[in-house]
Amino acid sequence: MRRLPLAVALLMIAAVLVGPATATAAPTRTCKSADMRYPFEPGGPKTFGVFKLRITGGTCTTARRVAKAWMNEFEANLRKGKVKLPRSVEGFAFTTLPATEPQTYNERGRKRKTTIRFNYVVPNG
Repeated sequence: MRRLPLAVALLMIAAVLVGPATATAAPTRTCKSADMRYPFEPGGPKTFGVFKLRITGGTCTTARRVAKAWMNEFEANLRKGKVKLPRSVEGFAFTTLPATEPQTYNERGRKRKTTIRFNYVVPNG
C-alpha cells in the first residue's frame, strides 16, 4: 500500500470539510424597497431612501421591517438636527461600510446568521 504525502492528505481532508459548508450557504435574496423611497420635491423621481435591499439567511419581510425601522430612526435623528446613524435596530447590529456612491450610506446589519444590506441615499439640501 502506498503512502500519500502529508500535504496531499491534508488537502483531501480540507476539500471534504469545505465542500459541504459552501453547498449549504444561505442564499442572498434581493428585496423590494420602492415604498421606502421619496422624491426631493413633490412629483419628482423617487431618488432618496432605501436602495439595493438584500438579506442573507432570512426573509424579505424581515429585511423590509428592519430597513424601515432603521430609516425611521435615522430620519427622526435628522429632524432633531443630529446626523446620527442607528447602530442597533430590532436586534441587528449595524455597521456603515465604505460608500461607492455620493450621498449614500452603505449599511450592513447582522443578527446571528442573518445579514441585511442596503444603501440609504440622503438628499444634500
